[in-house]
Order: sequence, then C-alpha cells, then structure tokens
Amino acid sequence: MHPLPLVLLSAAALTACSAFANQAATESPTAGLTPSTVAAPRTEATGTPTPIPSTDRIPPIGDVSLEIDDRGDVGQIIVDGSGRTVYVFTADGPNDPTCYDVCADTWLPILAKGDPAGGIGIDVAAASTTPRRDGTNQVAYKGQPLYRYAGDKDDRDVGGQGLDLFGGEWHVLTKDGKPLA
Repeated sequence: MHPLPLVLLSAAALTACSAFANQAATESPTAGLTPSTVAAPRTEATGTPTPIPSTDRIPPIGDVSLEIDDRGDVGQIIVDGSGRTVYVFTADGPNDPTCYDVCADTWLPILAKGDPAGGIGIDVAAASTTPRRDGTNQVAYKGQPLYRYAGDKDDRDVGGQGLDLFGGEWHVLTKDGKPLA
C-alpha cells in the first residue's frame, strides 16, 4: 500500500475532529461573547465634579453693579446687575484672586473698569475692584474677589454653591457679604 492515501486519510480525520470541536464550542451558551471587564468598586465618597468650561474665553469687562436677590432655598444672596449669581473662592485671600487659566475657564472672574455700583442692600463702600496678575481689575465685595460659574445657565441658577474645585470651595455670598456655608 502506498503511504500517500494513509496520510490523506489521517489529515481528513484530524480536520473533521477539529471542525466538530469548533462546532461544539460555537454552540455553547457563552460562545461569541467578548470577555467582560470588571468595573472598579463604587465607593460612597463622591468624586470631584468635572469642571464646566465656559464658552466665553475672555470675560466681559465693563460697568458692574451688585444687588441683593431672594433665591428661595439659599435665601437672599448677592448677584450682579444682570441677576446672575456671584461666587467667592475659599482659596482666595483678601483682594488676592488665585483663580487663573483652567480655573478661570470654569469660574469667570467678574471684571470691571471701575468700582461697581451698588443696589439696595449693598454696602457701596465694600464694593471695589482688585488687580489681577493679567492687568485687569476684578470686582470684589468686602475684599473677596467675585466670580460667575460657567455651569449656571440661567440667571437664577446657583449650581456652583458648595462645589470643591481647583483647591478650594465655592460659595454664594449672603446679603451680609459672607460665604453661604
């Protein structure tokens, strides 16, 4: 007997066996599924919120006025002349703004050409400006530099209250000019 037919018969038998094994594997309930990755366990602690960058890369500079507005849940707070909530940053020192670059893309410094005007309930003597390192002047109240939060879309929003971003906490100012805890 010639060895070639025996080799061909052996190869055909091996091919059939492997095809049968592949068919059995593809008919299994888990066949065709990609292996899943294990998600990291959740913790009860909340992470730092993702900052919301502003679409206004250059904050407007102009005349600014401050007013008192009643915002229900947070009470009477200081707002700018257009009714937008203003915030203070706990990392800032008196008349010393520290929010620049990426921070200032999320927390827009309120810039003015001169001291801001004050509406009813605002201590006009406590409304001032303080120099920034870029040469602009930022509005301050009782020495606290003021910012707007890019995440506030409506003039009545207070979405930045209590956020911990960029190395400090952000708070609205009560009508007395103190950060709301």
